[in-house]
Amino acid sequence: MSVVPWVPTPSIVIDYLLHALGVGENDVVADLGCGDGRVLLEFCKYGALGICVELNRTLCNIVEIAAKTMNVRDRIKIYCTDFFTMDFRRVVPRPTIVYLFLYPSTLEQLSHKLETEFDPGTIVVTLDFAVRGWSPFFVKSLVDENDHDRLVWFYAIGISNPSARKIECVNQDELNSIERNLCSRKFSFY
Repeated sequence: MSVVPWVPTPSIVIDYLLHALGVGENDVVADLGCGDGRVLLEFCKYGALGICVELNRTLCNIVEIAAKTMNVRDRIKIYCTDFFTMDFRRVVPRPTIVYLFLYPSTLEQLSHKLETEFDPGTIVVTLDFAVRGWSPFFVKSLVDENDHDRLVWFYAIGISNPSARKIECVNQDELNSIERNLCSRKFSFY
């Protein structure tokens, strides 16, 4: 069992992600360690499907109540479990975006799981901390409502993760999947 403290994502980060990612009904967003679900609930309001993975039963209940209150309960799946033990290869529909606000040590432990259980083209977004050994394709600096500097790191499975940089034959289907998911985003325009 993994214990990661819950710290809420600042609203300026959520607003930025909604616009930069162009979140909409074609997106399935997985939030690993989703806390009270504030990120997913906002994304669901814009039409995305949400996958909440949270170990704390009380926080899972809060997500469920908030989703019902916001009329998005049909757009969110709640898994009250440890994200380290969950097999994301079995999650349907497949996530297009994974959001992580976790400590560097947790991100490092999780990196192989991200690399092997999510599809090429899946965008991985981390707040404040980089994934060690990965190459972001975009990094955005923001100042939150408490005047704290925040860094938002953007990665894509298939181009950012270490195994993607091995010299092998190029899989055209994987490249097409990556291109489809990245081309609809507005990273540099917001």
